[in-house]
Amino acid sequence: MRDSLRVLIAVDGSESSDLVIDEAVRRPWSEQSRILILGVAEMPSTIMAGPLPMPGTYYQEWEKALADQAELNVTRARDRFIAQGGRSESITTRVIKGNAKETIIDEAARFGAELVMIGTHGYNAMERMWLGSVSRTVSAHAGCSVEIVRRRTGPANGALRLLVAVDGSHFSDAAVAEVAERPWPMGSEVKIITAIHLPFIPTPETWALPDQYYAEAEQASREQGELILRRATATIAEGNISRSFPLNCTSEAILGHAEEVILSVAGEWEANLILLGSHGHGAFERFLLGSVSQAVAWHAPCSVEIVRPRPAALQS
Repeated sequence: MRDSLRVLIAVDGSESSDLVIDEAVRRPWSEQSRILILGVAEMPSTIMAGPLPMPGTYYQEWEKALADQAELNVTRARDRFIAQGGRSESITTRVIKGNAKETIIDEAARFGAELVMIGTHGYNAMERMWLGSVSRTVSAHAGCSVEIVRRRTGPANGALRLLVAVDGSHFSDAAVAEVAERPWPMGSEVKIITAIHLPFIPTPETWALPDQYYAEAEQASREQGELILRRATATIAEGNISRSFPLNCTSEAILGHAEEVILSVAGEWEANLILLGSHGHGAFERFLLGSVSQAVAWHAPCSVEIVRPRPAALQS
C-alpha cells in the first residue's frame, strides 16, 4: 500500500468544484498525503476600444476583483473539505494569476502531483465552460493522472465501484497498479474488463477468408484477453494482502469496440469511477489518447481517471 499521495484539486467556485471537494473528502488519504487546493485568477484579455474610453483604473480593478474571487473560492473549498472531516494539516492552498489550462498543468508539475482532480464544468467572470476547455486540456497534457469528477449516483456512502479497463499495455498496467496500491473506502469493489475487437468482419465477397479464420481469430483474442485479465486480477490480489478490507474483484472479457464496451458496462454496473490508461497498444491501437480515453472521459456517466505511469523516482 502506498504511504502517501500528492493530489492537486483545481477549484473555481462552481458547483462542479464543490463536487470535487466532496469526492476528495470521501477518499481515505494517508496521513502522509498532501493536498493542494489551487485557484486560478484568469486575467481578462484586452477588450477592443469602444466609443467610450474606459477609466485608467478599470483593468486594475477588474484584475483585483478576479484575484479576490479566486482567493474566496480556495478558502471556501478548504473550509468545505475540513467541515466534512478532512484533515486540515494535509492541505495547502494557492492562488495564481494566469491562464487556467497552463497554470494547472504547470503547478501540478511544480507540486509533484501524482493526481489532479478537476470538475467537468465551471465558470469565472468570462463565463467559460471547463468541459471541452480546461478539463480537456489538463487531462490531455498533464504529466500525471487526472480524474474528471462527476456527481455520484446511488448510495451516498464512501464505498466505490471501480471499473478498470485494460488492454495489456504498460499504461493499462499503471491503471491497475493505482487501484492496487491506493487506499479506497471500505466496501469498495473492482471490476476489470478488456474489450475484444476483431480486426476483420466477415464479408460475402468470394475472396473473403473462410469462416473458420474468424472463429479462430476471436478465440485467440479471447485467450489473450483472459491472460490480460488474470494478470490484472493478480495485481489486485497482491495489493489486497496489506488491506484491512480487501477489494472484491471480478473480471470479464467482452466482444466489442473499447469505448462502447467501457461506457456500456459503466452504466449497467453503475460504476462510480472508471480508470484507464492514457495510451495503449494492441493490434487495433484502440487505447490512444484522444481516442478511447478521451471518448470515455467525456461521455461516461460517472467520474473518469486517465492514469499515467508514475515516474520511476516516485515508485516504491
